[in-house]
Amino acid sequence: MGTDYKLQNRDVVSSIYKRYYADLKAYLMSYTHQGMKAEDMIQDLFLRVLDMDVIHEESAKGLLLTMAHRMIIDDARHRAFVRRQESKIRQTASVYDQTSIVDKVEFQQMTAYESRRLLKMPEKRAHVYQLWRHEEKTSQEIAKQMDLSCRTVESHLYMARKEMRDYLRNII
Repeated sequence: MGTDYKLQNRDVVSSIYKRYYADLKAYLMSYTHQGMKAEDMIQDLFLRVLDMDVIHEESAKGLLLTMAHRMIIDDARHRAFVRRQESKIRQTASVYDQTSIVDKVEFQQMTAYESRRLLKMPEKRAHVYQLWRHEEKTSQEIAKQMDLSCRTVESHLYMARKEMRDYLRNII
């Protein structure tokens, strides 16, 4: 599509942003109860809108509210998933607390081996691996945080995991 079309599309997005920002923020605030979280969700929503090919001002409000509603549902599902996982971790924590001294020492050794290997990896690859492994971030979250493409992050993860597996396999 031509440059004129993209500029026209941005003008439409700008117009609907100004027109519906307050309504969207109020709607998202009713869910989040946090101004910054609601603003972040609005920003994500309009980034998605900017990627759309055709936007009509007449149907924009319905589209925006539908997208905001879906974002709320996705966020609620994500929060529920996180709560379930945290609950599982708390339930199994007592099992880990009862783990034998030998298992704890082996875990510490494996962690030390992993740390040593990370020091030998290229800095960016090691950082991607640490964010994925220890902070449990998705490749999309890592890409956003490190300002990289998802494909680059996935490539770093693939190489780091392969390198780590090979290294640990040789040690064990």
